[in-house]
Amino acid sequence: MNLLHDSILPSTVKEYLTSLEGKRQPSTVRRYFYDLEDFFKWLAEEYEAKEVTNWLMLTTEEIKPFFWLLEKERKYNIRTTKRIATVLNQLYKYSIKQGVCNDNPIDGIELLSLKEHSFQTDHFITEKEAEKLFKSVKSMNGLTENQEKSRHFLVDRNISIFLLFLSYGLTLQELTNLKMKDIHFENNTIYIASKTSLSRTITINENDKVQLYTYFKQIPEPVRPRYHSHDPFFVSFDFQRNTYRWLYELDQPKALTEIAIQKMIREEVKRAGLRKGISAKLIRHTFILNQLSNNVPIEDIQRILGLKTPHLLQRYIEYSNLNS
Repeated sequence: MNLLHDSILPSTVKEYLTSLEGKRQPSTVRRYFYDLEDFFKWLAEEYEAKEVTNWLMLTTEEIKPFFWLLEKERKYNIRTTKRIATVLNQLYKYSIKQGVCNDNPIDGIELLSLKEHSFQTDHFITEKEAEKLFKSVKSMNGLTENQEKSRHFLVDRNISIFLLFLSYGLTLQELTNLKMKDIHFENNTIYIASKTSLSRTITINENDKVQLYTYFKQIPEPVRPRYHSHDPFFVSFDFQRNTYRWLYELDQPKALTEIAIQKMIREEVKRAGLRKGISAKLIRHTFILNQLSNNVPIEDIQRILGLKTPHLLQRYIEYSNLNS
């Protein structure tokens, strides 16, 4: 690739672009080149360095001003900004694979330009919708005779799941990753191990602790997750055998999967007669908006959610200000 000869790009970046030849269209590789050169020119100016040697150690916080530049000053559209983020993401993945980089700072980038520019009313659930949902979960409305037989096993589990989304802002991944060793009923705390955010410990109120404990104790003892163990907290249910699932090869309960939770939410939302589109993500949005409406300090919300930067809350702040 002739463009690389006089380029300021570091050697690893040149190697990455060279590795794309034959795998991507020449026009695509050329576009990658211009995107990366633009980024490294910005980096050189930002850090006032003639030779960029620190790009492999950049954090999300240090790289975020670049995307702010694209969005706010250059007014790039969503697709362009997302494309550039994808190019940088692939570069860092390549560098990690080559053993020259340990972390990918693009993983933490969640800018406005990578999503919708602003929230709309239907990106949240109302207090009435939440009340209707919880009421429906506790009811037998719309269930078949077979579903009614196992319903008493699922009510407390499903309520506990909705609580952790709506009252504590967990993500779907964080919820499915919960282990018994993370749940501390004795002091009302839960440790949230996160791959995308900062791991942290949250405190739950007494009523919610009782709700989680009720679900836990309601599981038949032979298949119940063991306290202080690596057993999953949320367990999959076997409707054929009318009991919770057990993985004999691992000698532990079978974890409830993200797909299973998404399906459960869709079914409960439909049974409650609520609009389509209500999801774990949307319920979490509502938690954040409620925190802002209750005048919880930004730094506290950031800590509760394990966010690496307060900038990720900007869209919520703008929406809250417009609708307060």
